[in-house]
Amino acid sequence: MTRWLRIIALCLFCLAVGLPVWGQPPEGWDRHLDGYRGPYRGQVVDADTKAPLEGAVVVVYWSRDRIYPMHSVNEPYAVRETVTDSDGRFELSARDVEEKAPRRTRRPEFRIFTPGYGAFPWYQRTPSGFIGGVFEKSGTTVELPRLESRKERVESLDRVEPHRFSERPFRELPRLTQAFNEERVALGFEPLPDPEKRQ
Repeated sequence: MTRWLRIIALCLFCLAVGLPVWGQPPEGWDRHLDGYRGPYRGQVVDADTKAPLEGAVVVVYWSRDRIYPMHSVNEPYAVRETVTDSDGRFELSARDVEEKAPRRTRRPEFRIFTPGYGAFPWYQRTPSGFIGGVFEKSGTTVELPRLESRKERVESLDRVEPHRFSERPFRELPRLTQAFNEERVALGFEPLPDPEKRQ
């Protein structure tokens, strides 16, 4: 029991100070923006066939650290989305977001989702290891596996729930919300309701 308490305490400490719990960033890596880091590029393909996945939703999410006496909090700053083209490629500039970013804004996090496939950054075959910065400048290729079991599809879906990234996902993340709802319906769930349409 004591051993598990130590492990939990270490994980909580790492999260509190912003260190990754799994994997160490390379030397010189700074989690905060130091100016414009884009454009962000990538290609999304089927992990088995290597065929491009057209229409995969790419969500780019920025947060910022606010420092207060005796504690700090991490809060949302901005979110953008785009979709892959017929070659499975995407590009997002976001220059306006990053050039105006306040101090201690973190480099963006990426989520990639398309119904029936494992979501990035949890299920991909490549890239592997530390993935910070892989979409900067020339970008990288992401290989997503098709998920066969319902359980895996539900778990993957839970990781990209639109409210994790926006308080108004139907307005700010319409493509992710649409893809998310398509997968929910395919799995036998009700789609997320749009609160603005109920008014």
